[in-house]
Amino acid sequence: MFKFFLITSFLGGLANLVQAPWNIFFLIFLIFPILYIIIDAEIRDLEYRKRFISIFILLGGFLYFYFLFGFSWIIYAFEFKPELYSFKYITLFGLPLLMLFFTLPSFIIPTFFWDTKFSKMLSLAACISIGEFLRGNIFTGFSWNNFSHSLAINDNLMQIFSVTGQYLATFILLLAAQFVLFILKKKEYLKASLLFIILPVIFFYGSFRIEENHFFDNKNISVIQPNVLQIDKINNSNAYENIKDLIDLSNNHEADLIIWPESSVPLLLQYNSEAIQFITDNLLSNGEILIGNITYQDNNFRNSALLIDQDNKIKEIYHKIHLVPFGEYMPFKNVLSKLPFLKIITGDIGFENGKEIKSINTKLGTARIVICYEIIFPEEINPNREDFDFIINITNDAWFGNSSGPYQHLNSSRFRAIEQGIPVFRSANTGISAIIDPYGRVIELIELGSKGSIVSPLVKKTTTTYYSKVGDFLFFSVLILTLLILVFLKKKKNYG
Repeated sequence: MFKFFLITSFLGGLANLVQAPWNIFFLIFLIFPILYIIIDAEIRDLEYRKRFISIFILLGGFLYFYFLFGFSWIIYAFEFKPELYSFKYITLFGLPLLMLFFTLPSFIIPTFFWDTKFSKMLSLAACISIGEFLRGNIFTGFSWNNFSHSLAINDNLMQIFSVTGQYLATFILLLAAQFVLFILKKKEYLKASLLFIILPVIFFYGSFRIEENHFFDNKNISVIQPNVLQIDKINNSNAYENIKDLIDLSNNHEADLIIWPESSVPLLLQYNSEAIQFITDNLLSNGEILIGNITYQDNNFRNSALLIDQDNKIKEIYHKIHLVPFGEYMPFKNVLSKLPFLKIITGDIGFENGKEIKSINTKLGTARIVICYEIIFPEEINPNREDFDFIINITNDAWFGNSSGPYQHLNSSRFRAIEQGIPVFRSANTGISAIIDPYGRVIELIELGSKGSIVSPLVKKTTTTYYSKVGDFLFFSVLILTLLILVFLKKKKNYG
């Protein structure tokens, strides 16, 4: 068992290479057949209790090390808060354990349905995809590095998200990844062929779906990336120096809407009309500007985005709703603050979250604002089925340095564009900023660690996608069908 645990743990760490920025996609078709073979060799003759324990050790080891290496970029943020440095390794090793705990209920599927080869394949794919849904929704959720995100390697393959969303896409991908298990026996060639053609079918669907972009005339949007390092944001006492730099970058292009990144201006603009006047007076474009800024009201700070017009008025405000636990707020603060060893991290953490997911009205159309990692939650992008024209994602990934995090964060924006069929304009402080079309293709991009500005006419959205209409309904429907098939196969095996 220990030898198998080491192998599955190694496979979990290796599996991160299928994600950005490495994108070694073919490893999916190597890793999951090996994982299947190892689990099968260990559990096929065990009774249910021992089977669950073995799955927890083997598949748990796989997922733990997948999470450990996949989320390791998070610890970069601790470099900028010396008082939290002692929690760096607690987070590094504890977060994967928490994610594993959230996925634990999904282990019931292979425990009960590890019977025929076909049911084993189905139960492994269902287990992983259900686990991704659970860790994306339990508590505050952390829907990061789902296996379906590896499809970002190809624009055509990504288009399946317009129908399935990310969880069902994982289920389908993992079925395809296991086709090799059926090619050794002649009588199973049909099953192998059906699984093998899944990926080509997805590819051809994508090639059929993608069309040439159509742009609105005289509707230009500019995205700004100032590339202010986090240590400089913390230590810089001259707010107007940052503002001038942002203005200079904004004046590189004529635009009807200019987008500055999350918390880009170190002043409370809602109470500083002089700063707003300074910004609008020095911008050459006669348009609107969206600024990531901290707001204060009713004794609470909020992480917000302010839409300012040329009359120096704050036209719209969006408050971030999905806050980062332990970063922007402390869960169960009243309880945790009483523990002496946690007082150090509960004292000054406290943003108030926004109360309503709503669009804002700009001169160019209706926009959905998402701040930072709000973009990784597909079900929260448009729960009210509003008619958006584009999505704006502002973020400050400077916390995570030159790690894999910003690349994976960018891909989340690409997937949300495909799911909703609308363009995404992404402004990141240090990168990666991008203008993304409704098919998830990057039109313009500013590399990580660079300073610059990009501009594009507003891309027209596609016809309404299936996913934007029904969300994860298809995922749950396929899961129910899969469970019925598994029950049928189990009864067939037991009663002949």
